Amino acid sequence: MRFQQSRRFLFLLFGAIYFVQGVITSYQLNFFKPHMSSAGIDANRIALVASLALLPFIIKLLYGLVSDRFNLFGRGHRLPYMIIGVLLCGLAFFVAYFIDPSLDFGILATMVLSATFAMALFDTTADAFAIEVIPAEDYSRVQSFMAGGRAAGLIILSFVFGLLAERFGFAVIFLVIAATMAFPLLMLLQLRENTLHTKQQEFDWRAFGVMLRPSYVLFAVFLILSWFAFQGIDGLVTFYMSRDLEASEITLGAYGTLKGVGMVIGAVGMSVIAVRFGLKAAALTTLILVSIGGAALSFFTDLNLLLGFGVVWGVVAGLQWTVYAALAMGVTDLRIAGSMFALFQTMANIGIAAGEGVATSLSNNIGFVGVFRLLAVVSLLLIPLFLLAMRRFAHRTAELTPQVSG
Repeated sequence: MRFQQSRRFLFLLFGAIYFVQGVITSYQLNFFKPHMSSAGIDANRIALVASLALLPFIIKLLYGLVSDRFNLFGRGHRLPYMIIGVLLCGLAFFVAYFIDPSLDFGILATMVLSATFAMALFDTTADAFAIEVIPAEDYSRVQSFMAGGRAAGLIILSFVFGLLAERFGFAVIFLVIAATMAFPLLMLLQLRENTLHTKQQEFDWRAFGVMLRPSYVLFAVFLILSWFAFQGIDGLVTFYMSRDLEASEITLGAYGTLKGVGMVIGAVGMSVIAVRFGLKAAALTTLILVSIGGAALSFFTDLNLLLGFGVVWGVVAGLQWTVYAALAMGVTDLRIAGSMFALFQTMANIGIAAGEGVATSLSNNIGFVGVFRLLAVVSLLLIPLFLLAMRRFAHRTAELTPQVSG
C-alpha cells in the first residue's frame, strides 16, 4: 500500500499525530490532578479516573484486531479509524471545556476518559498505518518523527499550559488541546487509503501463530527486559533528586524540560545512527548508553550536575523510545499489523510496569545508587539476548537498513 503524497508529507503526518499525543500527555501528567484538586475533587476520585485512563492502552490489542479485520465503511482498515479517533478526541476535550468539575465531575471524567480511549484508537491504527505505507528502510526515520513530535508536544505545551492556566484557569487547556487536533485531522483528510489489501496484508488468523516462534518469543522477552532496565533507572531519577538530594519542585520541572529536549535530540540521533550504521547498531548503542547512564547516575550527588545530565539522559531516552519501536515495526507480520505491533507495545508496557515497581521497592533495600548500578549491569547483560534474537531476524533487519549513497 503506497500513497501519492510525498514521503515528507507522510513523515510530517505521523509527527503531527504524535505531537497531539504529547499535548494530551502534558495535561494528563502535569495538570489533571492539580486541575481537579483546585475544583475540590477528593484524591480518591482523582486516583480512580487516573487509573481508568490506563485501560485504553491495555485494550490496544482489541483496537488493532478490529482494524486488521474490518474495512470500515469500505474506506479502509486504518484511515477511517484514525479520523474517527482524532475527531472524537477533539470533540471530547471541546465539550469538557464547558463542564465545571466541582458541579459535574462525573461528566467531565467521562469526557476525559472518552478522549483517552479515542487517543488510543488513533494511536494504534496510526502505528499499523505507518508499518503499511512507509518503506521498511524508513522505519527508523518515521519513528524519529513520531518520538520527536511527542516530545515536542510535551515540552512546548507543558510550558504554554502553565502560562494559560495561571492567567485563565485550567479549563482553557481543553480548548487548546481540541484546537491542536485540527492539524493531524486536516492532513488525514487529504489521504485516500487503498482499500484492497495485497496478499501479504490480507488478514489471516493463522498469522497469530507466528508469535509462538522462538524468534518472536526471544524478541518479546528482550523487549520486556530492556524496558525493565531502562524504566527502572528512569523512574527513579526524580525520586532520587527529591528524597536524597532535596530538589525543589522547580528543579524537578527544569529536569523534566531538559530531559524532553534531550529526547528530541535522541529521536533524531537514532535515525542518523540507523541510516549510517543500521538499526541493529542503533539498538546496541542504546543498550550500552542505558548502562553507562545508569552507572553515571549512581555517582551524582550534586543537583546542578544531575540537572545538566538531564539532557544527556534525555538523549538516551529518545533512543530507547524510537529504536525498539522501529525494530518492532520491522518484524511485524503485515497480515495482523495492528494486532502484532500492539502486542509488542504490551510487552514493553509489562517491562515498564515491572521496572517501576521492582526498582522503587529495591531502592528501600539497596538504595538508589545500588539500583542504578544493578540495572546498568542488567542492560549490558541483555546484549547477547539481543544479538541472538536479531540473528533469527537477519533477513528482516537487513531490509530495515537504509541505503546510503556516496
